[in-house]
Amino acid sequence: VEKLGLTTSTYDPCLLYCENAAVGLQTDDSLIIASKDFTELEDCEIKKANFRCKPLEELGPDHPLEFNGFVVTATGNGVQITQRKQISRIRLLDSTFTKDDYVKQRALGAYVATVSQPEASFALSYAAQITEPTWDDAQFLNRCLQHQMSTPGLRFVPLDEASLRLIAYTDSSFANNRDHSSQIGYVIVLADKDGNANMIHWQSVKCRRVTRSVLASELYVLSLGFDVAATLRSTMNHLFSGSPQGEGTLRIPMTLCVDSKSLYDCLIKLGTTQEKRLMIDILCLRQLYERREISEILWIKGEKNPADAMTKEKHCDALKRLVTINKVDLDQLNGWVDREDAVGR
Repeated sequence: VEKLGLTTSTYDPCLLYCENAAVGLQTDDSLIIASKDFTELEDCEIKKANFRCKPLEELGPDHPLEFNGFVVTATGNGVQITQRKQISRIRLLDSTFTKDDYVKQRALGAYVATVSQPEASFALSYAAQITEPTWDDAQFLNRCLQHQMSTPGLRFVPLDEASLRLIAYTDSSFANNRDHSSQIGYVIVLADKDGNANMIHWQSVKCRRVTRSVLASELYVLSLGFDVAATLRSTMNHLFSGSPQGEGTLRIPMTLCVDSKSLYDCLIKLGTTQEKRLMIDILCLRQLYERREISEILWIKGEKNPADAMTKEKHCDALKRLVTINKVDLDQLNGWVDREDAVGR
C-alpha cells in the first residue's frame, strides 16, 4: 500500500485511493479504477514481492467483471450491476415452511436489496421484525422475493463532474410497525445539473429511538441521513482530490430533501418545538446549515421523494424513475430560502 502511494479511507478501511486510482477490497477480490501508470506500477510491485494473485481483468462491452458475488457490466450508457447467483438461490416458501426457512430466504433477499435492489428494502426490513412468522407473513415475504427474482439490477450513468451535488432524501412513517415503532429510511444520490443521478446508498430500518410525534421521527431520520451523507461526501472529496486532506478544486455540495413541512419550518424558519429532546438535534442541523456544511434544505412533495419507498409498502414513482432511468426531479419545490454570504463570527 505504501509503495503504491495509497491512502486508507476513513469511511471504509477496505477502500483505498491515491491521485490516479481508487481500490475496493473484499475478501480475495479487488475492484480498481486506475490509470495505466498505476496498473503498471502495481503489477511491478506484485512481481517484486513474489505475490500470487488473480490475473488482471478489464471491464469492457463484451467482458463483464465479477466482484463480491455480483456482476459488473458495461452498457452503452453506463455500468450495470446484477446479482444473478444470489437471486438464483432464492426460493419461495410453501405452506410447510419453518422459521429457519423464513429467516434464510429473508436474509438472501435482504443482501440483494442492500446491493442492487433498493425498492425491496422496506418489505425485507419489515419482514426482519417478525419473530414468529405465520403463513400470512410467508406470503408477504414471497411477494417481495418474487418481485426480486424478476427485477434487474442497478444502473450507473455518467454525470457532469463540474455540477455534481450530493442529495439526501429522508422520510419516516410514525408508529407504522407492529410494535408501534417508527420506520425510517433515506436515499442518497449523486446528481448533476441535468437531473442525471446515481444511487450510492440507501437504508430502511426501524427507528431505535422512542418517537412521540411525527416531527420526532422525521428529525431522527434527517439526522441519520445527514450523518451518512456527510461521511460519503468527505470520502468523495478525498477520492476526487487524491489527498487525505480533501484539498482539490472539486467540493461537492450537499442538499437535504424532506417532505415534512413542520420539520422544514423548524430548521429554516426558526420554528420551535415543545419536545426538549429534539431541540439539540434541531440546533445542530441549524448550525450546520449556517456554516454551509449543508448547502440547501428543500421541502419537496411527498410523491417526489424516493425515500417514501423506504418506509411504506406502496408504489413510488420517484424511486422507480431513479432506478430505471437515473433521473431526479427537483424542479417542483414547495419551499426555499435565500441566504446571504456567511459572515465570520
